[in-house]
Amino acid sequence: MRFPIPAYIFLGLFVVAAVVQLIFAFTENQKFRRREKFACLLCLGIAAVFAFPDQPLVYVGAFLGMIGDILVLRRKTFIFGSIAFLIGHLCYIFETLWKIIGFNNIEIWEIGIIVGTFAIMFVAMFLVCKFKTKHSKFDVIAQSIYFAVQVMYIPLFIFAVISKGNVMWLSFTGAILFIISDAILVNTHFGRKFKRYDFYIMLTYLLAEVLIISGFVLALSY
Repeated sequence: MRFPIPAYIFLGLFVVAAVVQLIFAFTENQKFRRREKFACLLCLGIAAVFAFPDQPLVYVGAFLGMIGDILVLRRKTFIFGSIAFLIGHLCYIFETLWKIIGFNNIEIWEIGIIVGTFAIMFVAMFLVCKFKTKHSKFDVIAQSIYFAVQVMYIPLFIFAVISKGNVMWLSFTGAILFIISDAILVNTHFGRKFKRYDFYIMLTYLLAEVLIISGFVLALSY
């Protein structure tokens, strides 16, 4: 399926913005990296709008990622950035259930595995955060919910692969990279930082976003 020319233009702008962002991150140029960061997901979201204007959950998820990118830059607004990312994840999850797999096609046992994965991850993260960190109870619960929702991607996208074929392996790979990126982000935000940590966060994060959205776009184009 061919997409409108503006979709390719903004995808190209995303690539340019992503490369610039990674250069700033690698050279640890925080001033310009922070100013340019929002452009990556903005361009990717606009590309998704032109590719599939009738699938708002895909590009809304990308735009929420852009909002999250801006808000997590400051400690005072970090929690609000996390909420934006969480809602974005829920958009991707709902899109998968609604358009990729189909509510009528998903089996009860598949729902059980997805919900069970969330529950197990939530309890595991809650116990780790509660006894291994000094965060408030609110932070512990919030972090546990966030990572549990992310881990739900794993069985969900596996079922999507079964439903739509290998193209959804792009989204599955993106989900794994998203988990890695956020694990590094949270560890450096609340723990000990290391050299060029922003480069590794942004590399895995940008790859995650483009792979997840690419999986959706290609699956929906069939």
